[in-house]
Amino acid sequence: MTFLRFLYTLGWIVLLALAPLIMLFSDKFRRWWKVRRLAWPAPPPNRMVLWMHCASAGEFEQGRPVLEYIARQLNVQPYIVVTFFSPSGWERYRQSYAVADWMGPLPVDLPWVMRRWLTALRPNAVFFVRYDLWPNLLYLLWEQRISTFLLSAHVRPYQGLRWAWQRALLRYFTHIFVQTGEDLALLRREGFLAVTLAGDSRSLRVKQIREQWIPISGIQEWVRTCFCIVAGSVWIEDVRFLAQAYAHLRGHDVRWLLIPHEVRPRMLEQIREIWPVPITLYSQSEWSERSNTLVIDAMGLLAYLYAYAHVVWVGGGFGAGIHNILEPAVYGKPIFFGPKYHRFPEAYELIRLGIAESCKYPSAFSNAVRALMKDRRRLAIIESKAEKYFGGLPDTRALVWEVVSPYLLQSEKPSEAS
Repeated sequence: MTFLRFLYTLGWIVLLALAPLIMLFSDKFRRWWKVRRLAWPAPPPNRMVLWMHCASAGEFEQGRPVLEYIARQLNVQPYIVVTFFSPSGWERYRQSYAVADWMGPLPVDLPWVMRRWLTALRPNAVFFVRYDLWPNLLYLLWEQRISTFLLSAHVRPYQGLRWAWQRALLRYFTHIFVQTGEDLALLRREGFLAVTLAGDSRSLRVKQIREQWIPISGIQEWVRTCFCIVAGSVWIEDVRFLAQAYAHLRGHDVRWLLIPHEVRPRMLEQIREIWPVPITLYSQSEWSERSNTLVIDAMGLLAYLYAYAHVVWVGGGFGAGIHNILEPAVYGKPIFFGPKYHRFPEAYELIRLGIAESCKYPSAFSNAVRALMKDRRRLAIIESKAEKYFGGLPDTRALVWEVVSPYLLQSEKPSEAS
């Protein structure tokens, strides 16, 4: 493991040496590099520090109900730090998440950098959400005996060196909370004892959003009584797929809401080029009555827009993997997505229940939409199935608190004495 970490660290050094060149060709890398100039947190000396790390916005939404619950259970007010690997997560929440005392990017995972970071932060407990595990950081947390927890883990049974590497990283955690019984059984077979089946904490967050739902101005008036398809977190591959499905559904009274995963000028230009008919942007002062496609060029609305759908398409299934399908599921909507969903246990479960379906070809999606338009009673059946599904899920927050509370309550004692 030491040799692998050495090679890994060497890779980071090479990447940083090439950073000026990479920034010339990659806007995403330029953004990633720029946000890492932010000043580090400086928590007060006698205050408990809780740190949660997330890859991006989706993992943050997964972890925040647990973090907030833990903070409420403590007898002291903790100093809360939230870090992201992706700049999109930090950009989205930095001004709107009042619970965190400091929110920003994770420093680069070099041993000397992470050692200085931990010295500055002095965390009492660290929470990683789902994945985005950094070897040098995890080793230092283990070396310094800092309580470190993995939330909503879904473990894939890799083979050979890749599994050996993942297994070694998982052994640095004080306790692991997994999503499924299969995850629990796999880790137990590998000799992990500090593992708890706690479910997926995203279900808590999406239920909170539905309970706090607010209407989006103008959307209901635009949709009217038409059949509405909401396509959320779409990438350009999804748009190409949906454009073909649109052609198959010509002649039907359908309204389309497209919400790009990244709202950037180039993405909007590509949608205009690909989509079969003229589109209207949400930011336009007037929406054309003749346009049946509205592109949402604003952030933070997607979880509320799903409520207007009869059918939902969730993006990412033609790339790295689907985005959050629990957001539309909590509204009881039929959900469709591309073929790359295998890293997501909730997708398998919703497919099994008949709430979701994976589509490889546009004709399969358009045929499914036509069937639902023809027999809308199926929409009510799917809504009932979704309600039953969410009603049977565990309270992840309470299960996590039961395990982590002894570590945190012990950390409170010095603060109370001081």
